Amino acid sequence: MFGSHPSGKGRVTMREPAHLVARVRLLAVAVLLLGAVLPFLPVAAQESMDGWSGYVEACGTDGGFAQQEFAPGPGTPPYGTGSLQFSVAVVNEGRIWSQLVQPTVARTALAVVREIRYWTFVTRGGAVAPHVFLDVDLNDDGVADDRLIYQPELNGTVTPLTWQEWEAVGGRWWSQRGLGGLLREAPGPLSSYLLAFPNARLAVPESGQGGLGIGVGCFGSGWAGWQGAVDALLFRSDPLTVLWNFESTGVVSTRGGGVTAGPTFRELTPRPWATVAPGTVVIAVTATSDDGVRSVRLWLNNNELSPTVTGDDKTKTVSVQQTLQPGFFTVRATATDVLGRSFTAQWQFVVSANPRDGWWFTADGTPRRVQIEQSLRALSEAFRWHFFGISWDGAYHPEMPTHVTVASTIHFVTRSPMHFMTLPPTDPVMISVEVLSTDQPLASVELRLNGQLLNAEISRDDARSWFVFTTRQLEPGLYGVTATARDTAGRTLTMSWGFVVSSNPNESPWFTPDGRLKVDTVSRTLRTLVEGFRWHLNGVSWDGQPHPEFPTHATSVSGPQPLRQWFDSQGRPNTEAITQELRSLEEVFRWHFWGISWDGGRHPDVPTHAN
Repeated sequence: MFGSHPSGKGRVTMREPAHLVARVRLLAVAVLLLGAVLPFLPVAAQESMDGWSGYVEACGTDGGFAQQEFAPGPGTPPYGTGSLQFSVAVVNEGRIWSQLVQPTVARTALAVVREIRYWTFVTRGGAVAPHVFLDVDLNDDGVADDRLIYQPELNGTVTPLTWQEWEAVGGRWWSQRGLGGLLREAPGPLSSYLLAFPNARLAVPESGQGGLGIGVGCFGSGWAGWQGAVDALLFRSDPLTVLWNFESTGVVSTRGGGVTAGPTFRELTPRPWATVAPGTVVIAVTATSDDGVRSVRLWLNNNELSPTVTGDDKTKTVSVQQTLQPGFFTVRATATDVLGRSFTAQWQFVVSANPRDGWWFTADGTPRRVQIEQSLRALSEAFRWHFFGISWDGAYHPEMPTHVTVASTIHFVTRSPMHFMTLPPTDPVMISVEVLSTDQPLASVELRLNGQLLNAEISRDDARSWFVFTTRQLEPGLYGVTATARDTAGRTLTMSWGFVVSSNPNESPWFTPDGRLKVDTVSRTLRTLVEGFRWHLNGVSWDGQPHPEFPTHATSVSGPQPLRQWFDSQGRPNTEAITQELRSLEEVFRWHFWGISWDGGRHPDVPTHAN
């Protein structure tokens, strides 16, 4: 089948294999004029493309010719029997850019892109291989502002006639605009780019720009007469994981990221929440997958370990011995199967000479202030962000899901008082924020103290940078500040934080100066977390009524359920009840947000944003 492009500037050629007429196998595109960009879709069987679209673009004054084809081979592909094959004509020294673009990753925050892995094969031509690129949106309007490019030849040696696997996220990239310190002549890590543009997102595809792409041609020499292939492109982010396997019949996709299918864990060692003696401690876990386990990685307190690996293709056990002193330890394990599906488990344990010591209480029932405050603070902050998009530190957090639309272009640079600070009642308290908008001018900034709107002054450095402040004389007590900034486009960001006014600097929201738990504030915090999350996950209402002001994953409302008794009538903590509550909240929060398992198994009964 032959046809002319409506512009008349090029020719699109598509051939259907004789053995499978309903499938499109060959996608050929020619560009002979500068600047001609030709999007195309296959004539039939569009479902086999899984959203991928092909484009070509001239990169010289006189263009070139390129061809894309789903075909068997070459050699033995890493997955299946086929691949996506590219060829670039000798004409005009191969000055053509042939690319395939995937839109489904659009709007993914660059900060949460964890892995981009793919295989290449070079049949003939120079020592260059298909590159991957990410078109990024830097001002949250969805439009591509820059292109980040990963070239295998800048990250290793391209070997002809051999299937080679590349992991791009951990490699060196360059920016087409030279931004973020990533230059073509001096490529660098994505972390450097994120320092300059922490809110960068993958752009919405438009006319060949946006999202994730694979390309050949243009960059450097070696493309004239080049021929090669790509297979098994894995894209993993929080929460999306997709493996695109290119076959002669099109694209075969595997999704799920391990939350619904893929590897699982067993034999978590030490067991979750265990207390073990100081000295030599074995850290181990076993991963299984019916499709085969490709890798298992292990971390202890965020430091990656180098474990011993035993087992076979479908079952792998990783283990390592560590000499540990008394303290608190968190293990994280991530298993990836041969289809690219990843699954993570995380668990905690205590090292202590007393086997009755726990994470939040010592053996004699003394509350561990640091551990309890860390848990209550983290849970409260995550709760507010997830439900209402309220930031705890004035920043946008793409790594954490939220049910509301939050401006990534507004940032609270400073605040006063500091979060959880304890201030004396003798001094006036300055309540202030410094706000910066990286896009549209600011329209308003509101400050509220314990829900009451404050009459604050505003100092404007310019239309996008404001300092808002007021001073108050406050009585001893607990105080909460809420700051809401809005720009002229109507986008908002809200930050909330708390502080204490007390004559004793050792007092905190949840602890008295002598280290006892405050019954009222601890109970109120736990009740809010438990009842809010019961509603959010299962529609369990604390008063039997619907609450549309709270988001929920449930489709029906059920009546209240009893709460644990966290304190007795004398105000003494029920250590077992508080431990069970904090443990349950932490485990369910991690699963709901990121699909991280607390016991190595999947939990389909608990909704998760990792789907």
